[in-house]
Amino acid sequence: MDLVAMGARLSLQGNAQHVGGLPVEERRRRALRAVQERDVEGLWALVLAHLVLHGRRGGKVSAQTLVKYRQAVEAYWNWTEQAGVMLTRPHADAGRTYVRFLEAGGRVRSTVGWHLAAVKALYEALRWCGATDADPWRDVRPVVDGVPQHAKGRLYTPEQVEALLAVAGPEEAVLVTLGADLGLRAGEMVGLQRSQVLLLEDPPVVRVIGKGARTREVPLSRRAEAAVRRWLDMTPGWGPGVFSAGSVDWAEKVMLRLCKKAGVEYSRRVVHGLRRTAGTRMYEATQDLLETRDFLGHSSATTTEVYVQYARHRKRPVNRDW
Repeated sequence: MDLVAMGARLSLQGNAQHVGGLPVEERRRRALRAVQERDVEGLWALVLAHLVLHGRRGGKVSAQTLVKYRQAVEAYWNWTEQAGVMLTRPHADAGRTYVRFLEAGGRVRSTVGWHLAAVKALYEALRWCGATDADPWRDVRPVVDGVPQHAKGRLYTPEQVEALLAVAGPEEAVLVTLGADLGLRAGEMVGLQRSQVLLLEDPPVVRVIGKGARTREVPLSRRAEAAVRRWLDMTPGWGPGVFSAGSVDWAEKVMLRLCKKAGVEYSRRVVHGLRRTAGTRMYEATQDLLETRDFLGHSSATTTEVYVQYARHRKRPVNRDW
């Protein structure tokens, strides 16, 4: 693990150890004061401590998950103020009301799901602190989505990837190839450190720390290797990260700009469409669900099954030439 990531883990552990060692009454006082003073950071420190001590991932919870949870907690807090809901004493249907609010705003089921997980974590932390006994999220679920998973987002075709690379600069080409050829998630790409790029291996690989702190080594394609070597040679004094920025927002802006320049639709593909491209091509080449699972770093082959559907969808329709 690189020094930056190690420092972040130690900070998480230190906060958890400190807050966990406080008497319950002191945790309660801090939580209520944070709510009263609208201190988002103070409340978030308590949620973080609970996640590390009691969460399923413990101290291995990913940085991208924490960013999304932090945003979701603040979004919910904003909603409670607008809706006249007390944060520590919500009415019984507050959870369902909020989920329906998100759905009415056009949020897809997966997005509603992680908002729901974040706010559940908030209330678990508030109960841990003794600041509430409310549990408005018990048995709350997003509505069933009748749209097949493979139809919700599109992949980039090989021709579209070539069009993106034709207008990409050296740094942008690294982003595109890490996604389209290696299947890295957006968070894995922007979090990649130079020490994790192993160009002397045969074949060259990148060592990726994915969800749940699971590590995998992904071989570089030839064009990804060329793009990475070119970029690293151009920026020898940079570091420790591969890219000039380390946020998913940056990656999204890069891809949106490239799509506009290349005349490729972005809205239904976004950055994750590059990963869909890689996963689909891997399944098409191997016809092996487990190999595709390991390539993408999925914890279950059930998650990988959508790539079978992407591969089927890419085939020429039987009735096209009727």
